[in-house]
Amino acid sequence: MWIPARLDPARPLVVALHGCWQTPEDFALGTRLNAAADARGLVVVYPAQPQRANPYRCWNWFEPAEQTAKGSETAEILAVARHVQDERGVREPKLIVLGFSAGGWMAVNLACAAPESIAGVGALAGGPYQCASGPEAAIQCMRGVQRDGGAPASACAGGRAPGLRVSIWQGAADPVVSAANLTALETMFARLLGVSAGVTGPETGAVHAVYRDGRGVPVLETWLVTGMGHAWSGGDPRGSHTWPPGPPATERMLDFLLRPGAR
Repeated sequence: MWIPARLDPARPLVVALHGCWQTPEDFALGTRLNAAADARGLVVVYPAQPQRANPYRCWNWFEPAEQTAKGSETAEILAVARHVQDERGVREPKLIVLGFSAGGWMAVNLACAAPESIAGVGALAGGPYQCASGPEAAIQCMRGVQRDGGAPASACAGGRAPGLRVSIWQGAADPVVSAANLTALETMFARLLGVSAGVTGPETGAVHAVYRDGRGVPVLETWLVTGMGHAWSGGDPRGSHTWPPGPPATERMLDFLLRPGAR
């Protein structure tokens, strides 16, 4: 857990979900999240997936039970977050969830299964909700093969998630999670949020698009990072799965998800 020097109790608690083979400590180092959170007055919780639950420390996002708020992993993540909110006096009831790879898929699960608890999602190398119903199907999803075309957007959050804001990222050269998943996530969240025709802006080393709601508020952004494999864009090279030359994903995610006017 990270406690900032000057906590802002009005800002949401951040839940950070590591990828396969990673630990919370490794994820915190590679993403540079602690420094970014400290500058913004944010408390960060780093749940850990033990090897007894998955030999590779992956979150079991592909299991149907974990695509509900009552799964053993999803329920525990939410319970830990609630405990820390109460313990640290965080007044904002909703959470921001950030995740990489399996953690990115799990972040999407939480947004879809517990929309009343989630204010923002930042997912890198993740994919769409209910894409898989087991380990073998998960491999196909990661390769970009959507089961039965993927779950309809209405499956996520009952087709409506007011106040949700989403930042999704993907490496264009990722050999583990196909960039097709970025397109699938973009389509799913655009339909869920009722937005269309994202505006692409100039960015060095990436293709960046922003979707705005009817009030003109940015609610969804996508980043396709040129030349990046299975890694966290702009990360610290001392951490695993990082791509230091890319745009700083952690900073950009937090700035987008915390921007005023979301609700």
